[in-house]
Amino acid sequence: MLKLKAELRKGLLYLLKKMPWSYQDRIHYFHKFKRLPNIHQPKLFNEKIMYRKFVTGDYIRYGNLSDKILVRDYIAKTIGDEYLIPLLHESADPMTLLGLKSLKNTVIKANHGSGMVEIFLEEPDCIQKQLLVRRCEEWLKRDFSNQSREIHYRYIKPRILVEQYVGDGKLAATDYKFHMFNKKDGNFEYVLQVIYNRCGNAPLSMNFYVNSLQQCFYKIRDTGLDISGDRETLEKALGLSKKLASDFDYVRVDWYIDEGQIYFGELTFTPGAGMVTGLDMGLDKMMGDMWVQDRKAAMLPERSGEVTPLPAALKKV
Repeated sequence: MLKLKAELRKGLLYLLKKMPWSYQDRIHYFHKFKRLPNIHQPKLFNEKIMYRKFVTGDYIRYGNLSDKILVRDYIAKTIGDEYLIPLLHESADPMTLLGLKSLKNTVIKANHGSGMVEIFLEEPDCIQKQLLVRRCEEWLKRDFSNQSREIHYRYIKPRILVEQYVGDGKLAATDYKFHMFNKKDGNFEYVLQVIYNRCGNAPLSMNFYVNSLQQCFYKIRDTGLDISGDRETLEKALGLSKKLASDFDYVRVDWYIDEGQIYFGELTFTPGAGMVTGLDMGLDKMMGDMWVQDRKAAMLPERSGEVTPLPAALKKV
């Protein structure tokens, strides 16, 4: 019986992966939230992310600005390179990591997705370096667009980068994520999502601030984080986020703060691939209402005189 169940599960997973991406997302969404998403007339924040994924989206531009290397040029031109974490090395060949003088206090990551990160607070030994090279080779082979059906990641040419470590060496740096909603009249609404207590596989702590840095809207697994000491710095980060978000109806802008210095993290156009959990207290609806979304399907930009075709997985919505 157990073997039969395993075979049935394997068969269902095979059929699921053969479906168009938008159908797969509907099933994953139902499994997570116990309701089907309304993709064509979205109201909730997660539904509007799916609309961007499957109905309209400047995929090539999203890809360029999600590229952890290429986005640095955009940041430097838009707000200045003083907000960039120092880049120590980048290459398409992981073997070049072995030629670096030191990897102490560095972060090694892939530029074409999330979750592909290694942090070294001390100098790795020879075995650790060989394992790192092998891991980076695996990252470069990964098509991150398949992981959560986010087509814009397919337009990023995979590379490895080495950044200077930012933090206190105890826990991963606190993430300050500004969800920026462009009202198209020069004004913005925002939700600041603060993520902290990153340690291994332990559940994360989160605080949410809605259109105010003075009072927290609600907290998840709170351990007493107080952002009041960084409020002036966060006000500055908010102003910078508005500049970076001015061309988009919505984008999430991530920051780190280290000893009063603001460092840019990344731009995210489809957070959680439309499966963001933790948006309780009505936040999913509230953030959906904030998002004045362009409902006109966008043509893909031309490249080398031809319009880039959509993958077959996206043709049926």
